[in-house]
Amino acid sequence: MKQNIYLFSDSLIKRKDNTVLVERICTDDENLNEPYVPSDFNPILREELLLGEEALLPSGDKKYIPVENIESVFTFGSVHFNTRFLYFLSHYQIPMHIFSYNGNYSGSFFPAITNLSGNTLVKQVSFYKDEIKRLKIAQQFVYGAISNGLANLKYHFNRGKLLNDFIEQMLEIRSYVTDSQSIEELMGLEGTAKKVYYAAWTHIFAYPIDFTQRVKNPPNNLVNALISYGNMIVYSVCLNEIYHTRLYPEVGFLHQPGEGKTSLSFDIAEIFKPLITDRAIFKLINKNVISEKDAIVKNGKCYLNKKARQEFVAEIQNKLTTKIQLDGKEVRFTYRRIIREECYKLLKHINEEENYKPFISKW
Repeated sequence: MKQNIYLFSDSLIKRKDNTVLVERICTDDENLNEPYVPSDFNPILREELLLGEEALLPSGDKKYIPVENIESVFTFGSVHFNTRFLYFLSHYQIPMHIFSYNGNYSGSFFPAITNLSGNTLVKQVSFYKDEIKRLKIAQQFVYGAISNGLANLKYHFNRGKLLNDFIEQMLEIRSYVTDSQSIEELMGLEGTAKKVYYAAWTHIFAYPIDFTQRVKNPPNNLVNALISYGNMIVYSVCLNEIYHTRLYPEVGFLHQPGEGKTSLSFDIAEIFKPLITDRAIFKLINKNVISEKDAIVKNGKCYLNKKARQEFVAEIQNKLTTKIQLDGKEVRFTYRRIIREECYKLLKHINEEENYKPFISKW
C-alpha cells in the first residue's frame, strides 16, 4: 500500500535514481518545544519523520524511499528541493502539501492533471449554478457531517457517557436539513449542530480539559489547536482524492467558490472530519498521549509542541489506513479509499447516473 510521507524537521528532499532521498538538516531552529522522544503508543512514530509503517530515519541520517511507495508528501517545516524534484513528483503523480511548523496550510503542488474532462467541468458548474441542484448536494454534505458527528456521540454514549441530550438535539437539527430552502439556512443548521456537538466533548474526555467552544482564528487552547491542525490534513487528503478523479476542486456546493479556494475539498471534508480528526483527538487525549502540557500559548494563539504534532499526525495516518467493511463490497476499504469513492459517487451524481448519498459511519 502506498503511504503518505510526513516531514517534521528541516530536511533536504530530492530524487536519487527511482527513490526519494530524505535527509534531515541538523540545524533545526524550531523554538516551540524541547527535544522529542517518541512514545510507545504509536509504533510508526520516529524521531523526526513519519514515513509509513516500516520507515526509520535516525536523526541526521538519510532515508531512501521507493517512489512507487509514496502516495503524497506533507511537509511541516523548512524543506529544501529543486525543480528537478518537482518534475520527478509530477512524473509519478505525487502531490506535495506545504505547512508551517505550526500546521498552518501554505499551499500544494499538484502534478499536471492528465484526466481533465471538459464535459465534467461543464456539468459540475451547471449543478452549482442551478440553485435546486446545488442545494440538494449541499444538503447531503451537511446530513453526512451531522450523522458522523452523531456516530461519535452514540459510540461514547454506549460506553457510559452522559450524551443523551446532545444526541437528541442533533437528531432534531438533522431532521430539518433536507427541508432547508437555501444554502444560508443550511449553513445555519450546520453551525447550530456543530455548537451542540462541540458542547458534548467535555463529557467525552476522560478528565477535565479547557474546551467550551470552537475557536478557529486563532485557536486558543489545546483542543482547538488539534481540531485546526487535523482538519488541515483532512482537507489536503480530500484534495488528493479529488485530484485522482475528473472532479474540479475549485467548484464546491456547500462552500462558496472563490479566488484560490478549493471549495469542493472543504465540502467533502465535512463528512470525514468527525471520523478522522475528532476520533484521533478523543483517543489521544483520553489515553493521555497528548495533554495540555503539550500546548504552548503565545500572543493569544495556541501551538502544539513537536511531540503532540507527531503523535497526532501518526494517529490521523492510522485512521486513514484503517480498513472497514462496507455494505455490498467484498473487500475492506481504508478511509482514504472511502474518500476517493465519495468523489466517484459525486461524479456519478453530476453525470446523472445515480443520486449522491454521503458515507455515514455505523459507529
